[in-house]
Amino acid sequence: GMTNIATRRAQTLLDGGIKILALDFDMTICSIHTRGLFMGTEDDLASLLQPGMVELIRAAAPKLQVAVTTFSRQTDLIGNVIRRIAPNTIVRGDFHCETINKSLVRDGKQTHIHSVLEELAGRGHHFTPDQVLLVDDQENNVFHAVDNGSYGLVFHSVNCLSALDRPFPSPKPSYLKCVCHKNQ
Repeated sequence: GMTNIATRRAQTLLDGGIKILALDFDMTICSIHTRGLFMGTEDDLASLLQPGMVELIRAAAPKLQVAVTTFSRQTDLIGNVIRRIAPNTIVRGDFHCETINKSLVRDGKQTHIHSVLEELAGRGHHFTPDQVLLVDDQENNVFHAVDNGSYGLVFHSVNCLSALDRPFPSPKPSYLKCVCHKNQ
Protein backbone atom coordinates (compact mmCIF):
# COMPACT_ATOMS: atom_id res chain seq x y z
CA GLY A 1 0.00 0.00 0.00
CA MET A 2 0.87 3.67 0.28
CA THR A 3 2.93 3.09 3.43
CA ASN A 4 5.20 0.55 1.71
CA ILE A 5 5.70 2.88 -1.25
CA ALA A 6 6.60 5.74 1.11
CA THR A 7 9.05 3.52 3.02
CA ARG A 8 10.77 2.57 -0.25
CA ARG A 9 10.94 6.23 -1.31
CA ALA A 10 12.45 7.23 2.02
CA GLN A 11 15.10 4.55 1.46
CA THR A 12 15.79 5.99 -2.01
CA LEU A 13 16.48 9.35 -0.34
CA LEU A 14 18.93 7.73 2.10
CA ASP A 15 20.61 5.72 -0.65
CA GLY A 16 20.97 8.96 -2.64
CA GLY A 17 22.83 10.59 0.26
CA ILE A 18 19.95 12.86 1.26
CA LYS A 19 20.02 13.93 4.92
CA ILE A 20 17.53 16.81 4.71
CA LEU A 21 14.15 16.62 3.00
CA ALA A 22 13.07 20.25 2.50
CA LEU A 23 9.40 20.58 1.59
CA ASP A 24 7.38 23.56 0.49
CA PHE A 25 4.02 23.83 2.26
CA ASP A 26 1.39 25.52 0.08
CA MET A 27 0.48 23.40 -2.97
CA THR A 28 3.08 20.81 -1.98
CA ILE A 29 2.47 19.29 1.46
CA CYS A 30 -0.87 21.09 1.55
CA SER A 31 -3.40 20.62 -1.24
CA ILE A 32 -4.37 24.31 -1.31
CA HIS A 33 -2.60 27.67 -1.19
CA THR A 34 -3.27 29.18 2.24
CA ARG A 35 -1.58 32.46 1.19
CA GLY A 36 -0.38 32.66 4.79
CA LEU A 37 -3.91 33.60 5.83
CA PHE A 38 -5.38 30.28 6.97
CA MET A 39 -8.22 30.99 9.40
CA GLY A 40 -9.21 27.45 10.40
CA THR A 41 -8.03 25.19 13.20
CA GLU A 42 -5.03 22.85 13.20
CA ASP A 43 -7.44 19.98 12.50
CA ASP A 44 -8.86 21.89 9.53
CA LEU A 45 -5.38 22.40 8.12
CA ALA A 46 -4.37 18.79 8.83
CA SER A 47 -7.35 17.63 6.75
CA LEU A 48 -5.94 19.52 3.73
CA LEU A 49 -2.55 17.76 3.68
CA GLN A 50 -1.89 15.52 0.70
CA PRO A 51 -1.95 11.87 1.86
CA GLY A 52 1.03 10.85 -0.30
CA MET A 53 3.13 13.63 1.24
CA VAL A 54 2.01 12.76 4.76
CA GLU A 55 3.09 9.14 4.23
CA LEU A 56 6.46 10.22 2.84
CA ILE A 57 7.07 12.58 5.77
CA ARG A 58 6.10 9.86 8.23
CA ALA A 59 8.40 7.31 6.57
CA ALA A 60 11.35 9.69 6.16
CA ALA A 61 11.28 11.45 9.54
CA PRO A 62 12.89 8.69 11.64
CA LYS A 63 15.80 8.43 9.19
CA LEU A 64 16.54 11.99 8.06
CA GLN A 65 15.73 15.60 8.88
CA VAL A 66 12.42 16.88 7.55
CA ALA A 67 12.19 20.65 7.08
CA VAL A 68 9.30 22.80 5.89
CA THR A 69 10.52 25.75 3.82
CA THR A 70 7.69 28.17 3.21
CA PHE A 71 7.07 31.83 2.43
CA SER A 72 4.12 31.68 4.86
CA ARG A 73 4.40 33.46 8.20
CA GLN A 74 2.03 30.98 9.87
CA THR A 75 4.95 28.87 10.98
CA ASP A 76 3.53 27.98 14.41
CA LEU A 77 0.32 26.66 12.87
CA ILE A 78 2.16 24.76 10.13
CA GLY A 79 4.73 23.42 12.60
CA ASN A 80 2.08 22.16 15.01
CA VAL A 81 0.31 20.30 12.22
CA ILE A 82 3.45 18.77 10.65
CA ARG A 83 4.96 17.82 14.01
CA ARG A 84 1.95 15.55 14.59
CA ILE A 85 3.43 13.44 11.79
CA ALA A 86 7.14 14.15 12.32
CA PRO A 87 7.91 15.61 15.78
CA ASN A 88 11.44 16.80 14.93
CA THR A 89 10.49 18.82 11.87
CA ILE A 90 12.23 22.18 11.47
CA VAL A 91 9.99 24.91 10.02
CA ARG A 92 11.34 27.98 8.26
CA GLY A 93 9.01 30.71 7.08
CA ASP A 94 9.65 34.20 5.81
CA PHE A 95 9.58 35.50 9.36
CA HIS A 96 12.63 33.41 10.36
CA CYS A 97 14.65 34.50 7.40
CA GLU A 98 14.47 38.28 7.66
CA THR A 99 17.08 38.45 10.40
CA ILE A 100 19.69 36.45 8.52
CA ASN A 101 22.68 38.40 7.23
CA LYS A 102 21.62 39.83 3.88
CA SER A 103 24.85 38.69 2.24
CA LEU A 104 23.58 35.15 2.67
CA VAL A 105 20.28 35.87 1.01
CA ARG A 106 20.06 33.95 -2.21
CA ASP A 107 17.03 33.46 -4.33
CA GLY A 108 14.12 31.12 -3.83
CA LYS A 109 14.26 29.04 -0.67
CA GLN A 110 18.04 29.29 -0.29
CA THR A 111 17.85 31.44 2.85
CA HIS A 112 15.47 28.92 4.40
CA ILE A 113 17.73 25.99 3.52
CA HIS A 114 20.81 27.82 4.78
CA SER A 115 19.02 28.55 8.06
CA VAL A 116 18.14 24.86 8.49
CA LEU A 117 21.76 23.85 7.80
CA GLU A 118 22.91 26.46 10.32
CA GLU A 119 20.55 25.22 13.04
CA LEU A 120 21.68 21.63 12.52
CA ALA A 121 25.35 22.69 12.55
CA GLY A 122 24.67 24.39 15.88
CA ARG A 123 23.57 21.01 17.20
CA GLY A 124 26.76 19.41 15.89
CA HIS A 125 25.27 17.94 12.70
CA HIS A 126 27.16 19.32 9.71
CA PHE A 127 25.49 18.84 6.36
CA THR A 128 26.18 20.27 2.93
CA PRO A 129 23.80 21.47 0.18
CA ASP A 130 24.28 18.26 -1.81
CA GLN A 131 22.62 16.37 1.05
CA VAL A 132 19.41 18.40 0.61
CA LEU A 133 16.41 17.63 -1.59
CA LEU A 134 13.97 20.52 -2.08
CA VAL A 135 10.47 19.58 -3.20
CA ASP A 136 8.54 22.71 -4.24
CA ASP A 137 5.73 23.57 -6.66
CA GLN A 138 7.57 26.70 -7.85
CA GLU A 139 10.12 25.85 -10.53
CA ASN A 140 12.06 29.00 -9.69
CA ASN A 141 12.73 27.81 -6.12
CA VAL A 142 13.84 24.40 -7.38
CA PHE A 143 16.09 26.03 -10.01
CA HIS A 144 17.90 28.04 -7.33
CA ALA A 145 18.28 24.98 -5.09
CA VAL A 146 19.91 22.99 -7.90
CA ASP A 147 22.00 26.02 -8.84
CA ASN A 148 23.25 26.09 -5.25
CA GLY A 149 24.25 22.42 -5.29
CA SER A 150 21.15 20.68 -3.91
CA TYR A 151 18.77 18.19 -5.46
CA GLY A 152 15.40 19.50 -6.57
CA LEU A 153 12.02 18.12 -7.52
CA VAL A 154 9.29 20.31 -9.00
CA PHE A 155 6.01 19.24 -7.46
CA HIS A 156 2.84 19.34 -9.58
CA SER A 157 0.96 16.55 -7.83
CA VAL A 158 1.72 13.60 -5.55
CA ASN A 159 2.38 11.64 -8.76
CA CYS A 160 5.67 13.57 -8.92
CA LEU A 161 6.89 11.60 -5.91
CA SER A 162 7.25 8.69 -8.34
CA ALA A 163 10.60 10.34 -9.17
CA LEU A 164 11.72 8.70 -5.90
CA ASP A 165 10.94 5.26 -7.31
CA ARG A 166 14.23 5.37 -9.21
CA PRO A 167 17.77 5.73 -7.85
CA PHE A 168 19.12 9.26 -7.61
CA PRO A 169 21.05 10.60 -10.59
CA SER A 170 24.78 10.66 -10.03
CA PRO A 171 27.42 11.95 -9.72
CA LYS A 172 26.16 15.41 -8.78
CA PRO A 173 22.97 17.07 -7.57
CA SER A 174 20.43 17.84 -10.23
CA TYR A 175 16.74 17.81 -10.98
CA LEU A 176 14.84 14.65 -10.21
CA LYS A 177 12.69 13.93 -13.21
CA CYS A 178 8.97 13.91 -12.63
CA VAL A 179 7.03 11.83 -15.13
CA CYS A 180 3.69 13.55 -14.64
CA HIS A 181 2.48 16.71 -16.31
CA LYS A 182 1.27 19.89 -14.68
CA ASN A 183 -2.33 19.56 -15.73
CA GLN A 184 -2.63 15.89 -14.82
